[in-house]
Amino acid sequence: MVTSINQSPTIGPSENKESTTVIWFDPYINLDQDIDITRQQLRLINDFVIFYTDLELCITFIQSIIKEKIFLITSGLQASQILSRISHLSQIHSIFIFCIKKDKYEYLIDDYSKIIDIYTDLYTLCQSIREQIDLFYKQILTFTLFSQDQKLTKQSAEFICFHLFNYIIGQLPDDLHAKEHMIESCRQYYNGNLRELALIKDFERSYKPEDAIHWYKKQSFIYKLVNKALRNKDIDQLYMFRFFINDLSANLACEHVKMLSSYERTLIVYRGMQLDKEDFDKLKDNQGKLMSINGYLSASRLRSYAFTFALKSSERTDIIPVVFEILCNITEERKNVIFADTAQFSEYPEEKEILFDLNVTFRLESMSRDGEVYVIRMNATNEGEQIIKDYIELVQRETKEESVHIIFGRLMCKLGEYDKSEKYFRELLENPNDEDIAWIEFNIGRALDFKGESEAAREYYLRANDRMVNTEPPRIKDSAYILTNIGSILHDQEEYDEALDYYKETLKKLKKCYPAGHMDIVHNLNNIGSILKKQHKYDEALDYYQQSLEMQEIYYPSDHMGIATTLNNIGDILRKRGKHDEALDYYQRALQIQEEYYPSNHVNIAQTLNNIGCSLGNQKKYDEALDYHQRALNIRETCYPSGHVDIGKSLNNIGWIYDEQRQYEEAFNYYQRALKIQEKYNPSDHIQIAQILNNIGTILRHQKKYNKALEYHQRALKMREKYNSSGYVDIARSLNNIGFTLDKQGNYDEARDYYQQALTMQEKHYPSGHVDIAWTLNRIGGTLRQQKKYTEALDFYLQALNIQEKYYSNGHVDIAWTLNGIGSILRKQGKYDESLNYYQRALKIEEKFYSSNHTDIARTLNNIGRILSQQRKYDKATDYYQRAFKMQEKFYPSGHIDMSWTLNSIGDILRKEEQYDKALDYHQRALIMQQKCYPSGHFCFARSLNGIGCALGNKKKYDEARDYHKGALKIQEKYYPSGHVDIAHTLNNIAWIYDDQGKYSEALNYYQQALKIREKYHPSGHIEIAKSLNNIGFILDNQKRYDEARGYYQRALDMYEKYYSSDHIEIADSFSNIAVCYEKENKPLMALDCYKQALTIYDKLLPIDHPKRTMTDRSIHRVTGKI
Repeated sequence: MVTSINQSPTIGPSENKESTTVIWFDPYINLDQDIDITRQQLRLINDFVIFYTDLELCITFIQSIIKEKIFLITSGLQASQILSRISHLSQIHSIFIFCIKKDKYEYLIDDYSKIIDIYTDLYTLCQSIREQIDLFYKQILTFTLFSQDQKLTKQSAEFICFHLFNYIIGQLPDDLHAKEHMIESCRQYYNGNLRELALIKDFERSYKPEDAIHWYKKQSFIYKLVNKALRNKDIDQLYMFRFFINDLSANLACEHVKMLSSYERTLIVYRGMQLDKEDFDKLKDNQGKLMSINGYLSASRLRSYAFTFALKSSERTDIIPVVFEILCNITEERKNVIFADTAQFSEYPEEKEILFDLNVTFRLESMSRDGEVYVIRMNATNEGEQIIKDYIELVQRETKEESVHIIFGRLMCKLGEYDKSEKYFRELLENPNDEDIAWIEFNIGRALDFKGESEAAREYYLRANDRMVNTEPPRIKDSAYILTNIGSILHDQEEYDEALDYYKETLKKLKKCYPAGHMDIVHNLNNIGSILKKQHKYDEALDYYQQSLEMQEIYYPSDHMGIATTLNNIGDILRKRGKHDEALDYYQRALQIQEEYYPSNHVNIAQTLNNIGCSLGNQKKYDEALDYHQRALNIRETCYPSGHVDIGKSLNNIGWIYDEQRQYEEAFNYYQRALKIQEKYNPSDHIQIAQILNNIGTILRHQKKYNKALEYHQRALKMREKYNSSGYVDIARSLNNIGFTLDKQGNYDEARDYYQQALTMQEKHYPSGHVDIAWTLNRIGGTLRQQKKYTEALDFYLQALNIQEKYYSNGHVDIAWTLNGIGSILRKQGKYDESLNYYQRALKIEEKFYSSNHTDIARTLNNIGRILSQQRKYDKATDYYQRAFKMQEKFYPSGHIDMSWTLNSIGDILRKEEQYDKALDYHQRALIMQQKCYPSGHFCFARSLNGIGCALGNKKKYDEARDYHKGALKIQEKYYPSGHVDIAHTLNNIAWIYDDQGKYSEALNYYQQALKIREKYHPSGHIEIAKSLNNIGFILDNQKRYDEARGYYQRALDMYEKYYSSDHIEIADSFSNIAVCYEKENKPLMALDCYKQALTIYDKLLPIDHPKRTMTDRSIHRVTGKI
């Protein structure tokens, strides 16, 4: 429960406009009688007072405070549970314990340095709070630092912003309502605070401009509100107090003139402070740099007074006493460094106070220790004036046709105060007072644009543009500026064709108005390039970017920020084209400029770090990529409020890296966080949401959760088709994602249908031979390969290869991917020599473009190993597998799932070489690695379990072998509840164990289950079905059911003869199997015919001493003797 004075219906808003908050936490506080008296007394000390009885609500509120200091009151009984959680927070200034049994809680003072004391009566408590708050207001100091050896473009944003505030406030004209508005706002805010209301009434009645210093020195409502607004750069509040701030600066300037006419030429003044360690260290580490105070700095002519104040007794133990020693030159040359003797206006003239105006900057000269006090020597200087002047001139040059009123509203937007900016311009639109209505409407649109309200923004932009073009003469320059913003909205909405029209119209207008190299022309060339990049028209995009860069390098200094933007854009194109090393070079050049131009945590740096991360990710340098993406995320989380859309983009990028590393749970978590932000920030059907849905679908596909994956991909497709019907690039991508998922499910015809839709869209909208078309052709080829339609598959792969080789004239790793695909087709067709050639071509490309230990090289080495294994060149195959494994070990020092695949492949060869113990070791190592990478029961375990089972079976350890195969089956049935061809493979393994044990009935059952699955998931006549038919034939043969066995062999033979266009070993084996059945059925003539057909094929395919040739030859002699 919260009880707050400011929540009373008779009191104004609950926002604290002062710098201090008093919080009283006690679950047992009396909320009926005494609390009202306590409220009244505390509010006389500090206006903003809140009571909490709920611990969690209290802590949550404390954690939410950013711009105030908290003075916390709690009881001894409750102290430990709340202080242990909040005492370390920087917003907690002082803590007061209020309880009857003081002795009982004395130990708390030693435990918590911010505790002032323990109080047993309300009067003493209130006195102490008053003293601490008064001390706080005398101590309060907010500063920003600036290194003079850095050029203008790298100054602290805080430094610039504060002085820009002051400049614009000083330029705003007074009006009759400014004072009335301020007084009414203050009266509403302090409603119920009798002390402050009396002062407000006195101010309303008696204030004159020449009284500004006097009122400021009262340290009443206006002192507190103005100073907090200055410290926090609250532009709304500063605008409200503009007349008083201008009066105060004018008063100080008048008093400064008096000092100029005096005999003093040098003045040293002092200010005593008690700083916390963080602020002290900032000053200590920045000696020699400029410092700006975010407010009016007061000091004393008396060194002794400053030292006394610095050493003033404090109950807090975490502070450091310091004295600022400030040297001031009172000369005409320094007349713009405004400070004044304000002793005559002070209630304490003996302090001999000097007050510095807002425009003064200070150079931190040195720091030394004088007893217990650190003396910080500074010079009051106008060195910062030129910095601010240059920046202001730049702003005015960019907005030279705008009034100060409009500059002021734009500044709110620039500082992220979008709601305030919109409100300001809407009020200005109601009472324009000869202001430019078109620019007012434009700036309403601009604020809405920044808020993400794109359609409303576009409406205001169009209204402003209509005013500009329908005047005499037409305002072509201004119209071009607005058209650019409309184009940007359409760009963000992925309405690329329409956006491109706006950008090109803008460019045409700009070229009429400006010479080549003008920043607006350069900016628009980049915009057009960005659209063309999104449309995958990379050559055209690169041409526009290069035009932009050429102009910039002629007309701009070498480290201009605009050059960094263009370098990033060119890097994007090169990355899209797979030229990652070149892309990284451009990104690094951009980053170097930005790191000189911006503070280290600027959001534009985050975007470049993101680009570098993406390029490294494309090169599979995942750890490095992750580091860059994490740095980008850290900057965005620092600069943006929680839940900002760009934070979501960084989370999405990190998710992608984890996805590529096959750390799917981590990836899924990051994608979900990104999705949550996007769904909060964007409409429910926004394209950014669609992108993340696709990413989540990809994760689920990798996890074999195909139905869920399809749900996400279908949602993404629906959004893209609804939200952005012209965004054919991403629609095609969604179609491909759905196709790929269906492909993985074994729904090949449906998959091909989606691929075909994507291909039709790409061929319609892309220029002929676009590289994205090659990607879709490859996917169709992959599906046809799965369907064993190798001839058709090969045609699609070759079409893709043709496009890629034309598109990437100097080679590209995508070509290697296609060559690997072709090699796989040829391997499936038994064309091992041709297959090997394609794999070796792929390897040559990868070794050219990748580092020596790249995982894609390892993949191709594995493919070559498979070919050599099928050619029974086991030693050479093992050599390639071992090379692949060594690369993987270097690339993945902590292990990786890909390494388990290589280990299993080596194990398979060792089994073929009848080295069963070694084979068993490799399969077990593979399983251990998988168990390290994935949770128990992961689907990838099945291959290792099957490998172990086969090795044990070869060693005649049938029971153990069967257990491993059944373990694999259990995993597969979990991940493929509706069946899958991989299950058929495991069922065959189990059947083989039973077969070897002579348990033919059990073996037959498993073989028949395998056949049923293969007939379901493969087209009629598929070779895998033929293998199952042969397996069943063997069992029936062993059961002496020769006629049935022969029937299965014949069905298999029919499939093989249909499948293979010429003689093949499988056809010969089938003839041999049928012949054996005929012989056992005592049908020697028919057996002889089949043996002869088998031998004819063996003679063509096998060496003369091959066992199959010799055995068949003997069978022919044996059967001939029976005739």
